[in-house]
Amino acid sequence: MDKVNRYRQILQQVMEETATMLSQGNEVAILPVCDSVHDQYLMISLGWHKIGRREHAIVFHAQLCGDRVLIETDRVEESAASFLIEAGIDENDIEFAWNRNRRSESRPAALPENLEAIAA
Repeated sequence: MDKVNRYRQILQQVMEETATMLSQGNEVAILPVCDSVHDQYLMISLGWHKIGRREHAIVFHAQLCGDRVLIETDRVEESAASFLIEAGIDENDIEFAWNRNRRSESRPAALPENLEAIAA
């Protein structure tokens, strides 16, 4: 199995296992959202708190960019990135979006070239 397909399987497995673990004893559900066509892997929190407050938020988001994993957000207390490494993703193949140079030449395929113009 090639590296990209192996990473897809690991991402999906870790999203499912971590979401299940985080949902135990939680007021709201933590749901895995895995899109292997667009290589987007998320966990979202969804539901109602007992105090009547609605929750809908991204807990974790990673995208597979070629044979590298770009983590957009990781709000998992133990860090879902560490679970990815434990499951077999090379730590040198993981990059954190908040550490990237904004004008980096190595853009994920999912992002348009004119991102700065769109964001302005």
